[in-house]
Amino acid sequence: MSRVERCPAFEAVAIPAEVLEAQQVQWDVLIDAYLTQAARVGTRYAASVFLDRAGLIADGTTVATPEVKAVEERQGFVLLQSLCGNDFYVITNWLVDSERLHVCS
Repeated sequence: MSRVERCPAFEAVAIPAEVLEAQQVQWDVLIDAYLTQAARVGTRYAASVFLDRAGLIADGTTVATPEVKAVEERQGFVLLQSLCGNDFYVITNWLVDSERLHVCS
């Protein structure tokens, strides 16, 4: 009889240092996910996601957020809240650095 080997559905991705730093910030809300390489698309963001609180999205997966608004900036990271008010995300870095200038202004 042949042997069956199980392989993970996806390969493990290292958590970026910026995400680990942002995780140490006291946000006063539960963070649903951390976003890297973020790019604004209207009132949404496209980004790579890490540490999805629900555990449904693999680290490093590209996602689009629901419609969000910037709530505050701390230590160079930006806290976003979904317009429905239920979800919070932290942007840890940007695809293009100049995008950061327009978020919390």
